[in-house]
Parts: sequence; structure tokens; C-alpha cells
Amino acid sequence: MSGQPIKKRVAIENVAFALGIICMILAAGVVVLYFSLSLQIPLLHSQIQSLTTQNNELEEIVDLEKSIIWKSSRMVTQPAGYWTHWNFSANYAGYVEVWVETSTSSNTYVRVIYSSYGVRYDSQLSVGASGKAVFPILPSSNIVIGVGNTNSVDEATETVTITYYY
Repeated sequence: MSGQPIKKRVAIENVAFALGIICMILAAGVVVLYFSLSLQIPLLHSQIQSLTTQNNELEEIVDLEKSIIWKSSRMVTQPAGYWTHWNFSANYAGYVEVWVETSTSSNTYVRVIYSSYGVRYDSQLSVGASGKAVFPILPSSNIVIGVGNTNSVDEATETVTITYYY
């Protein structure tokens, strides 16, 4: 019977050794996992910043806080009874502001024409020798915006700024 305590002690030492190895393997796994996760943190922060930027831009669009100047202080001249127009496209619903800064005619008008989602829009507003006209805009690849005059004899010259708000 004197051999059994030695066998128990050897068995306990073997179990302790095996548990020690298992603990070291687990500790190494935890260290590897920690370093792997710590490398992902900057990437996740970058993704959060990118998504926050995208979200802020979309909120600005929903609130119509973004704008593009399509024409800035553009001077045009046309014969009596004619209009000058430009083509634009818009990706978002919004509105366009056409500012006739100056005109040599008190018979100046602004006109906007486009088709979108089965809706044909064609509107004309008189602005006189200077003024602003505002029109709703739906997404369209062919928006026609122009200024003209209803003069019967004299040509007209206008200075125009067109801004799209979305």
C-alpha cells in the first residue's frame, strides 16, 4: 500500500501539469484575441465616422440645407419676345431659385420645364426688371430653366443667378 500515495501524487501532478498547460493555452488565446480585437477598434471607429458623415449629409438633404449654384451672375441677351435657357439635372427633390439681378426690360419672366415620375411641370413667372422666382423641383435629368422677355420690339439683357436647393 505504500505505492498508492505515490501513484495518487503522480496522478495529481499530471492533472496539475495538464491544467497548467490548458491555462497557458487559454491565456495565449486571450492575448491573441485581445490583440486581434484591439486592431479592429480603429477600423470600427473609422466606419462609425464614415456612417456619421453620411447620416449628417442625408439629414441636410432631407432638411433642404444643401445647395448648388447652377449659374452665377450670368449675363444674357435675347431679341424681343425670346428666351435663353439652360439644361440641368437634379438627383433630389427640392426647389430652384432664379434671381434676375438686373434686366433692361420690365417684361422679364422666368420659366422652368421638366418631367419627373409621370408629372410634366411647366411654369412661368414674371419678375420685371429684377426679382426672384422660386419653383419646386423633382428629380429629373432634363430640367430646362430660362429667362426671357415679352417685349414686342426691343431686345433685353439680364443678369441671372440660378441656385438649386435640396
